[in-house]
Amino acid sequence: MRLQTLLNTPSMRQMRVIAGERGLNREINNIGMIESPDIADYLKAHQFLITNGYPFINTTTDPTALITAMQAANCAGLGFKDQRYLDHMPQAVLDLADQLNFPIIVTPADELISETMRKMLTIILKSQTDELSHIVKVNQTLADFLLKDPSHATVLNKCSELIDHPLFLMDSHFRVVSASQTLPMTRDSLTDYLRNQTHIDYFKLHTRLNLTYHGQALTIIPLFSAYKENKAFVGVLQLDADNSTDQMLTQVVINTLSFVNSRVDMLNESAFRNQSGFYLNVMDGGISNDLVNKTLKARQIEPTTKFHCATILVTTHHQTLLSNQLLEQVQQLTLWFIKEYQTPVIAFSLKQQLVLLINDAQNAQHFLTALVDFIQPKLDKQARLIAGYSYSTLPLTELATIYNEAAEALALSQNSPHAVTIYRPKYVKELISLIPENEAKSFVERVLGGLVGGVSANEQLNLLNTLYGYFYYHQNIAEVAGHLSIHRNTVIYRLKKIEKMLTLNLDDPEQTQTLEMAVLLWHNQVKQK
Repeated sequence: MRLQTLLNTPSMRQMRVIAGERGLNREINNIGMIESPDIADYLKAHQFLITNGYPFINTTTDPTALITAMQAANCAGLGFKDQRYLDHMPQAVLDLADQLNFPIIVTPADELISETMRKMLTIILKSQTDELSHIVKVNQTLADFLLKDPSHATVLNKCSELIDHPLFLMDSHFRVVSASQTLPMTRDSLTDYLRNQTHIDYFKLHTRLNLTYHGQALTIIPLFSAYKENKAFVGVLQLDADNSTDQMLTQVVINTLSFVNSRVDMLNESAFRNQSGFYLNVMDGGISNDLVNKTLKARQIEPTTKFHCATILVTTHHQTLLSNQLLEQVQQLTLWFIKEYQTPVIAFSLKQQLVLLINDAQNAQHFLTALVDFIQPKLDKQARLIAGYSYSTLPLTELATIYNEAAEALALSQNSPHAVTIYRPKYVKELISLIPENEAKSFVERVLGGLVGGVSANEQLNLLNTLYGYFYYHQNIAEVAGHLSIHRNTVIYRLKKIEKMLTLNLDDPEQTQTLEMAVLLWHNQVKQK
């Protein structure tokens, strides 16, 4: 309780304040007596000391030194019995007390010091009992209130009413998301001040912080959260650090809002799992395009919007299966990063990967590089974060296609010095090289086998080279002739001979496609040899 409150009780009316009156708002919670000259070594905060004045007259205790020490220890004040051993306190002592706003009080002359102390302790104990009863009542009121599943604003208003301080709630990005009706400033202005003008690293803020905004004292307190990357904060206006009741009531509010915040975490995690299930069904083709588009519209996503797909993976040297804690950490950090910069990115999980759908209006390479640079320093030194993303941008009905590109790019990232890799579309030669050798050889023999019979090996090679040039130069006879250093009529003669030997027509698109594939496979086999 406050010293002023104690002095205002009827049984304390005989006490007189003779110095340091401006310090009567000090907290007082215990009473002590000066019994030894080294009392300064045993001072406690919020303690009120009483003396009969004897230590001052026999010079065992210097009152000036004692007041200085009590001020340093944040004591409540000093009392001495009137007209016992000391008729008056030296003026220098009174001046020092006024200067320090340190209360000096004269206790009644006709009352034993022990009786004065008993009265003061009785008042203090009653006050503390009343405070505890009030705190228990507030705690029970809020517990009953939470059973009704109220909104954030409703909870804040109730908490503000019970502790008699304006409150505001901030998310992990220092954005004021809710406030009590008594808050004397707008949420937007407060958000702008906290995010843009204080230069606080709110991502790393884990302890109480005191600020001043437009003459108002703000106390920012982190709330408990199930995920440290998704912590929230409560702001209290004009919180008195020296008022024990204020502090205990504030702790009740913190516990209440932490519970609400943890419940929000669980709801968000459930929503994330549902979102992951939806996009996995889209990838597997388990949902019709009409239903996909309808669901996207319900989530305020235009179905025609195109996306890059990216996959994120944590790799380690000593683990094949990653711990759930590490995966959870990457997920929470990624979600925090997306929300912090309000980027048009959708996230969902797939086994031990995190999949991101990046709106094509966003620079995917820039976003993923910034994301990896943000997360990597926060991971264990043995862990490496890598990402791969699709070359194509397609609507989400084509999610399987862009995911496959991203997955292939991610596989390349594992053996690359670069953390972020884009899918590189394969060229025809690369695709041909992927065909199993025995199948390629069988196909070539079946399609081109007719060129073997009745001609020499040299002529067979001339025919195949002419046919390869014919397709390579897009059926331009003159270019083929120039490349092979032969007359164009020779090219025409060889092509007609090929048509006759293979019994096909080069003007038939379907036959030409088959023939071109066989020639490309033959050419690849020659290069490999």
